[in-house]
Amino acid sequence: MKCSIGLSFVGGYLAGIASASPTTASSSSTAVPTPHYRISPIDGSIIALPTKDQLAFQDREYGVLIHFEMGTYLDIDGCNNVPSLVPDLTLFDPALLNTDQWMDSITALGAKYATLVAKHNCGFTTWPSQVKFQTRDNTTISYNYTIAQSPVAGEDVVKMFTASAEKYGVGHGLYYSTVVNNFLNVQKSEVNDTSWAAGQVRITNETYDTIVVDQLTELWSNYGSLTEIWFDGGYSATQQATYIDMLAELQPDAVIFNACDVTSGDCLTENSVRWVGTESGEAPIENWSTGITNDGGNSTSPYFSPSVCDTTLQTSDRWFYGIDQPLRSIQELIAVYHLSVGRNCLLELDISPDRSGLILASHAARYKQLGDFISSCYDSPVNAPHTQNSSSDDGGYTLTFDYATSIDRIVLMEDQTNGQVIRSYSVFAKIIDDDGVSDGTLDVPWMQVANGTSIGHKRIEIFDEAVTVIEVRVNTTFVDTPVWRSVSVHLCDVIPANTTGWEFTP
Repeated sequence: MKCSIGLSFVGGYLAGIASASPTTASSSSTAVPTPHYRISPIDGSIIALPTKDQLAFQDREYGVLIHFEMGTYLDIDGCNNVPSLVPDLTLFDPALLNTDQWMDSITALGAKYATLVAKHNCGFTTWPSQVKFQTRDNTTISYNYTIAQSPVAGEDVVKMFTASAEKYGVGHGLYYSTVVNNFLNVQKSEVNDTSWAAGQVRITNETYDTIVVDQLTELWSNYGSLTEIWFDGGYSATQQATYIDMLAELQPDAVIFNACDVTSGDCLTENSVRWVGTESGEAPIENWSTGITNDGGNSTSPYFSPSVCDTTLQTSDRWFYGIDQPLRSIQELIAVYHLSVGRNCLLELDISPDRSGLILASHAARYKQLGDFISSCYDSPVNAPHTQNSSSDDGGYTLTFDYATSIDRIVLMEDQTNGQVIRSYSVFAKIIDDDGVSDGTLDVPWMQVANGTSIGHKRIEIFDEAVTVIEVRVNTTFVDTPVWRSVSVHLCDVIPANTTGWEFTP
């Protein structure tokens, strides 16, 4: 759930072009991680190189972003854009809270990781933060806007979530908003020192910086090895060096959402992932694993930084649970999957437990519907036992079938261990016409059925209609001879169609 940032912040949604040369150090004594790349042996262009953690994260393909916090108990969608709002602590009262029940829906969806909003913009922490700080009148107090002061004192949502994720074999991550905190009267990482609303605590900017570091230290030290860390809306430029050191020491294997300043090219870590730029769940048609801008990326960038497509289950861009808030249709969610995962983007679908602390049955059913579709469509290629697969030095890949086979889509996966090198592809097929010829003995011509640019981790091409083929061929252009991870064909009998009020291109 996004919040806007100003020009003094980094890692957010400012437009910019990634530098083609590596950055070596920041203005502080802490070295800024440098991009790793190699030079194309064909045309001398830059080929950005991934870390093992980035590749492992892309392998997860889709996960969930869990919004369960004080915003769950508001009629509006959290404390966004209401700087004076500090909801009463008595609101947070999840009488049936059960994070194992969350994992039932997460695993039914097939998600391989889950990231929990531990603190959103209200300032409420869902773990019992032990941080102490000094107010403007020189009084030392505890950070007393936490679950420990709520009706469910004694609980720790982050701890429960972490234990459930480990129990179910789901990677776990944490989200902490550093740039907004209504409880401390902070917007865009700056304390508003001219006025305070009821419930807000008076502090200085220096104190706020210390509180953020202390609370991130709690989260990054006490809840295991994290899969993903979210910096929503970026982070304060004054904290950059501190975060670089903290991440390297406490969470070196986590991928970091919004880790890079799109203007300077400075990043907090080599394990960066970027926001794709919208919350619809749709990546651009040309979406690269490289670049740090909040869009389709840049094939010539020295930064390997996969994109994340975050979006909601509920309609109207609603992230926190909304009473009687309609859900997006299964047809639309199937389209979202193809427009994100199918376009080389990691899908993060929102999960919004209700005010009792449970996933509603209607939500659980929709997650399972989507998970069932994905597994039924893509777990097993069509006619795999009777298919011969071969790749060639010219970057091509061929599937030859023992007998005529019906398909309606193809899945392309590039091995990016040494970078994303394919720059365009065309898919051709020998299609059997409707005249009944099916023995494959005739000279069947090649017909182009799909084409595009970026493949990266995964590209799914869905045909306008099912076709019967005897051979499929993929041709490519590239900056180094590609290594194919896999090419497979499928017959799913579900071709996404436009849904009312939401336009997309299958």
